[in-house]
Amino acid sequence: MRLLSVTILIVGLMAAHVTAAETSDTTVAATQLARPDQSKATVVDVDIFLIDIVAVDDVKQLFRVDMFMVVGWKDGRLGLPLEQRMGSLRSMPMDKIWTPGGLIVNDRGLQNRLARVAEVDDSGNVTYRQRIYGELATNLEFKEFPFDEQQLIIDLISYRYGPEELKLNPSKFAGAANGFSAEGWRFEMLEPEVSEYFVPEVNVSKSRLIFKVKAIRDSEYYLLTMMLPMSLIVFMAWTVFWIQPEVVPSRIAISTASIFSLIAFGFSVRLGLPRVSYMTRADVFVLGCTLLVFIALAVAVIGSRWAGSDRLERAIKLNAIARLAYVGLFGLVVFAALNIW
Repeated sequence: MRLLSVTILIVGLMAAHVTAAETSDTTVAATQLARPDQSKATVVDVDIFLIDIVAVDDVKQLFRVDMFMVVGWKDGRLGLPLEQRMGSLRSMPMDKIWTPGGLIVNDRGLQNRLARVAEVDDSGNVTYRQRIYGELATNLEFKEFPFDEQQLIIDLISYRYGPEELKLNPSKFAGAANGFSAEGWRFEMLEPEVSEYFVPEVNVSKSRLIFKVKAIRDSEYYLLTMMLPMSLIVFMAWTVFWIQPEVVPSRIAISTASIFSLIAFGFSVRLGLPRVSYMTRADVFVLGCTLLVFIALAVAVIGSRWAGSDRLERAIKLNAIARLAYVGLFGLVVFAALNIW
């Protein structure tokens, strides 16, 4: 009888332990899933410090960043009783506490460099710090190329909560004081934008916070390496109007060489840009220069034909008119490229 009583007691203690463990797990699971205070929107502060913008890829429409992010909120359930508070921080794994469910929408290969661990103080203030490196997608607009300005964005949303449940608050947005390493650009930090991310398929809005960086392209490089050489090629074709109309081989050789050179330059410009359905300023300039060179070839052929059919004076007069008209047309091409939109 005594043995039976002891056995029943042991089984009862084990059952109580299992029940307590299950209750504890249920409490933890509920803490992880439920927002800290259901009576009002949870405020989540977000700080981003851009350590570096490594590169901007025009063709793939990506930019590579190295940034440090700090996210903070208050969860009173993680606070300690007054008699246990010592002013120290506790480390807790992110998968063991409630989180706002943050997601960077335009992530194209970001990697976390630090452990997913949050610091919690005695009052339940949670701080999560993470260094992030990788690529982000951005929608680049090239109509003004090479005088364009772009916006590089870090698009952060909460995939769990809408704006009535969770408020993303941009606490601080800053960048390296000594500039970024991406060549060919100047960068300016813009004010973050708080908005909503609408999902039309399910008619749901999510809390959204967009950090923006203005990227201004350094156009001097393209002026020196693209527009200046093209201008020289155009004026190389212009020299045919200074050669006597009866000198046919030299006039045709200069015109055809100018055409081939200009076509090669046009291809090299396009290789550095994505395939877009509209014309950029650079495209207008290249197309205008190409038409000018073809006009020079056409005038050279006509003048040479006139010179060979006893109309030399008319051919010389055509040369004289073409010298002035050609310069005027080139000025029109430059004006159109700079003021097309």
